[in-house]
Amino acid sequence: MVRFRSALFLIVGVFFAQQAVAQGIIFPSTGAKHRSMAGASTAVALDAAGATYWNPAAMAGLEESEIFVGVDFMYADTFLDSGVESTGAFGSNRSDSGLAAFPAIGIVSRPENSDYTWGLNLRGLVGRTIDFPGSEFNPILKPNDPPNSFGVGPVGSRLSGLQIDPIMSYDISDRLSVGVGAQVTSMFLGADPAFFAERNANGLFPSANQGRPYWGLGFQAGVLYRPNDTMSVGASYKSKQRFETFEYNSKDAIGNPRTLAFDLQFPAILSLGLGWYGIENTVLAFDVRHFGYSSATGFSDDGAGGGLGWKSIWAFAVGGERQLTESWKVSGGFSFNGNPIPNSATLANIQLPAINKTAIALGASFALTEKVDLVGSLYYAFPHTNNGTILELPGTAVQLRQELTTISLGFAFEL
Repeated sequence: MVRFRSALFLIVGVFFAQQAVAQGIIFPSTGAKHRSMAGASTAVALDAAGATYWNPAAMAGLEESEIFVGVDFMYADTFLDSGVESTGAFGSNRSDSGLAAFPAIGIVSRPENSDYTWGLNLRGLVGRTIDFPGSEFNPILKPNDPPNSFGVGPVGSRLSGLQIDPIMSYDISDRLSVGVGAQVTSMFLGADPAFFAERNANGLFPSANQGRPYWGLGFQAGVLYRPNDTMSVGASYKSKQRFETFEYNSKDAIGNPRTLAFDLQFPAILSLGLGWYGIENTVLAFDVRHFGYSSATGFSDDGAGGGLGWKSIWAFAVGGERQLTESWKVSGGFSFNGNPIPNSATLANIQLPAINKTAIALGASFALTEKVDLVGSLYYAFPHTNNGTILELPGTAVQLRQELTTISLGFAFEL
């Protein structure tokens, strides 16, 4: 079971990306302004990217049609430590993950004299890479050379893709709006070694890099209610995303073909939000979210040794924006979420860890013209550590440490 879990997450990566500065594998935000609010937007619409991300009904909060185009740059510092007490073996290695860049695009169209609003959110799944080198000292990364060593050598994974959310909302009244839409994801996942597969005859795991992009599909729905001019309340539900079966054309120890496969779902997400406008030139947003990892294929433990055994988690975000002058706005946010990966599953998640829990964000926007804003933000996820054992053996230890920084830039065009 430990071997299967190890491998599947290596390939699954998340989010997810978003990745990454994420609540599990799911990114809490997209685009510079939304990210500066730590993703709090279920009941508040500050720009097209944020208004189309968590709640399709939130678009009704925008006064005009808008397009946001931006890019997010993410840098992760990830370390893998392991040791065996009986032999004195210990090593610490850093992943050469590099700098990832991914697009963030939000489009909202509010036709004049219409109760309908149309939107599109398009964002890149993080081009995230894990690249731990082989090691003479780190027991996990040592060569597989029984009885001298039982490691797996270098460990790597990579994830890339695109998420596309076409959505619409309808104004039932001046105070109440509802929204619906689709979730469409195209994703490539690669892992070497592929721990979810049986070992080859030479004792090594095969590679799972020879695969095409695979598609997932789900739906979403939400509501936005404005009881008065100083408050808004929002709620949304994103269904599970069910993917095609991932298949890889691999090979055995002497080059004969092997087909590797696994099934995957992204979790269902429930969001609740509150917006407050009681201070002049200031907007505050509060969000709470539930991620259903424990019932998502590939992440849940199916009781037969399959899945990663992840826990479902709650996440909280608070953000605020204040207009300082006619041209300048500043914003900031804070987020906290549970860690879906228990310490006992640390080894199972070394290829793309999703362990960060606490993050802060700062941002600013400047009006270049009456219709165009330049927006920038900095999002920092504090270091977090998971501690576990190697295959639950006494006297062994494995530790994952990670901190993440994301810098975002973009332009908001009011139409």
